[in-house]
Amino acid sequence: MSLGVEQAAASIERQLGEPPRLRFPTDWTLSASWERAQREHDTGGPVSPAERVVLLSEGKPHRVLFAIYDGALRAECDCDGFRYRGWCAHVASCWWRWVRSDLSVVDLDTGDTHVSPPWWLSVGGER
Repeated sequence: MSLGVEQAAASIERQLGEPPRLRFPTDWTLSASWERAQREHDTGGPVSPAERVVLLSEGKPHRVLFAIYDGALRAECDCDGFRYRGWCAHVASCWWRWVRSDLSVVDLDTGDTHVSPPWWLSVGGER
């Protein structure tokens, strides 16, 4: 495992509580965030193996954690939308790009990089 992956995993382990597991809201396929993620181009890039800056066509840059940790996809964004709803266009953009093999996601447990969601990954909806 590379030093960058180990540092990203250690950074998550030092947080108070784990980053949330990605859970889709009930109406995520009809949400404005999901539509925006598909409509706008992300010109951001990786900051570390676990985080990236997402810069959608209309808006300012946001730091997004989007990585596999402890066997689950973890996602967190610094924007107000994520803070209040747990789902935002920035996280949706990462998911949209990943399922289309346009984004690599690192498994911080193994150091493996996935260019699309692995078969064993389960991402549930809102409870």
